[in-house]
Amino acid sequence: MKKQQNNYGEHQSVKEAVNAFNWKRALILVLTTIVSMGIYFFLTSTPLWKVAVLAYIIIASVLIIAYFIINRAFTGSGVTYEMLPDTMTHKEKEEYLADVADRERRSRPMLMVIFPIIVTLLVDLFRLFVLDGFFGN
Repeated sequence: MKKQQNNYGEHQSVKEAVNAFNWKRALILVLTTIVSMGIYFFLTSTPLWKVAVLAYIIIASVLIIAYFIINRAFTGSGVTYEMLPDTMTHKEKEEYLADVADRERRSRPMLMVIFPIIVTLLVDLFRLFVLDGFFGN
């Protein structure tokens, strides 16, 4: 079996990587993207299309800003115990690393909303500027 390196530097087989993949989260992401696109394209086919586009842009912007605020702009992402300053006590280091992990865990569901909205807006931009722009009227 072919081995590949994972994010933690450990080697794992392709079969182990496939088994470790979070299929439930991927399915939820695909379904929420389909629902988001359905709602968006339905609303853009009505007279409320300007409100729908603006609402999606505002929702995406607010959620992205909130995601960065919750994660403190990812200042603690990738930091290990050894990387923290020696002026911090053992307890402070442990609390800091636990807080970073907790913030990442708590903000993860926000990505299930942010990603579908961004994909929906990108598909609409592609449709407007590429498909309609080059191949349309």
